[in-house]
Amino acid sequence: MKKWLSLACFVFVLSWSVASFAAGRYVGRVSDEQGNPLPYVSVYVKDNPYVGTVTGNGGEFALDIPPADRADNLVFSFIGFRTVELPVSTLTEETPVEVTLVEQPVLLDGAEVSAKISKKESRKIKKAVLARFVERLKQDFPNRMSEYRVVSTYQGAQDDRQLLRHEMIGTLEEYPQSERRKSDSIVVFSESVKEFTTQEVEAGYEKLNELAAEQFEKNAKKNRRKKGNVPATLFEKRELDEQMLKMHRYLWGGYTGSIVGLLNVNKLSMWDYTTVGDQNILTYTDKRNFIGIAKMKLQMFFYVDPATLSIGKIAQSLEAELHIPFGYKLSDEELELVNIIQMQTDTLEKYRVRHAYLDVKRNVFFREVDGNRVVKEKNLDMKTRVADRKDRQLNYSAQAKLLVTGKPVIVKEPR
Repeated sequence: MKKWLSLACFVFVLSWSVASFAAGRYVGRVSDEQGNPLPYVSVYVKDNPYVGTVTGNGGEFALDIPPADRADNLVFSFIGFRTVELPVSTLTEETPVEVTLVEQPVLLDGAEVSAKISKKESRKIKKAVLARFVERLKQDFPNRMSEYRVVSTYQGAQDDRQLLRHEMIGTLEEYPQSERRKSDSIVVFSESVKEFTTQEVEAGYEKLNELAAEQFEKNAKKNRRKKGNVPATLFEKRELDEQMLKMHRYLWGGYTGSIVGLLNVNKLSMWDYTTVGDQNILTYTDKRNFIGIAKMKLQMFFYVDPATLSIGKIAQSLEAELHIPFGYKLSDEELELVNIIQMQTDTLEKYRVRHAYLDVKRNVFFREVDGNRVVKEKNLDMKTRVADRKDRQLNYSAQAKLLVTGKPVIVKEPR
């Protein structure tokens, strides 16, 4: 087996060397507005993200770009900053590229809304706007299957200590609800992964693998006793990639076409229609309180074209908290909120969780391709805090950015 692996590695290195023989080497440096170097910035060819790298500790990078990709754009992407694209044709191998990234706080401009329309006209205008808005949603996001090529980056921290950074190049497919599918679904295919993890994370996953292996053996023994000679299945070790795929699916946030089903368009009190400069914003607010045990506040800001009401951006804010009295059994509605917080009920019991808090900010940017409204970018900022009955706390935060590369594939009729 080792011989085959060595041979495969040799063939790969040889083929890569031949392919990149005629490639041009481009070097440069990426910094913020204050001139500070930015490490771990993703640098790649837009429609061929396999040709890519990340910046070093000094913000420097070097990338070999084959001639076939020199008509494309070079993308500079970093969580918390606006993405920059430069045509490769404007760059030269002799001159280092200097790139400055500007901060892009999640939901900064969606959180403060002013210049509301007077109450007298509010109900009449909102009713008319919402009717047009729903029709526009159905037109822009029909019942269809969509396939996106993506570069998705996720980084996580615990108590302000950076734990991991995970970047995936792959394909994401979204399937709407149909006769064969009871609900919308998202499938992520990982083709290439770059990851940076601390020893603490590696040790944690190794421990999880050990515990899972022990449980597997116990279950196998029980099955043999109950059913006779049941062949034991070899335990497949869980990899970090599998865990991270869940986070990349969470970053996508669900099927775009299901927006209509999520919103209550009949209750006008949950809506505001605002004009801020040349921006028109529809704001949706949904609050729930289950006897003080579970609370949730969801706000969605739809940035729409004043004339057509077509969506250019959706900014989402979700704040939730959970307080579980000792010995209390959660209701179905409260369990639904727990699922929103991304916490399983067995986790609540195992760690004796009594309090949980979640604060999520998410942006979705759209563009038009061949008459279809498609996703261009998504970003996410998530903060969670849990505490047990002895008030021992765990704080975890995550930031992520997902960029669509190439041209999405749109299937009009659901499969």
